[in-house]
Amino acid sequence: MRVYDFVVYLSEHIQIPLVHIKNGDIVEEKIDIVVDKEGRVIQGPYPSVQDAYHKALESLSNALGEVENILDALEYRLEMEEPVKPGEIYTASYMAHALYYYAAFLYQLGRELGARGMAPPRLLSYARALRRKALFIRRYARDVRLLHATVVQLSLDASMKRLTWLGTVALPAIVITGFYGMNLSWLPLADNPPAVFLILASAVAAFAYILNKI
Repeated sequence: MRVYDFVVYLSEHIQIPLVHIKNGDIVEEKIDIVVDKEGRVIQGPYPSVQDAYHKALESLSNALGEVENILDALEYRLEMEEPVKPGEIYTASYMAHALYYYAAFLYQLGRELGARGMAPPRLLSYARALRRKALFIRRYARDVRLLHATVVQLSLDASMKRLTWLGTVALPAIVITGFYGMNLSWLPLADNPPAVFLILASAVAAFAYILNKI
């Protein structure tokens, strides 16, 4: 889906994008309005361009609110160390970026409509506020992506730490079994397997205790 995949003809034919969130994705509809030279609606689902533009802004506002709630939920789950799929992060990020471009388009459209007297200043102020909110949400999505990347990196670091700790703890046992595996008769307790196993267990336990205190 291309954000700017709509054409605006301010002379007679006006197309206004109407966006909303459905099933975790952005759905776009187009409001087609035909106006005369004075800006009166000749054909269209709304009695005036102003009403259609206001409806588009309200729909954008609702979509921005839904995406913000999605990002809030993802941030909470990440902070609580709950599992979050990368696809959820990327989908929310995509929606945040797409809605920003919709907001920028509607703001520019509002300026052109206002210049023709078909959109009052209050609607243009509303569109400007939505564009700022969309920019905030896009930055918020970036922060959530960074948080997710940090959580993943910390998880990898913890896994590597556990593997390193396990390998280090096993080192005394590897060294001792290496010596006793040579079948050297002069080694202490070489002919007493239970005693050798006791030495291994004691060495591993002592080494693990030391590492835990470091």
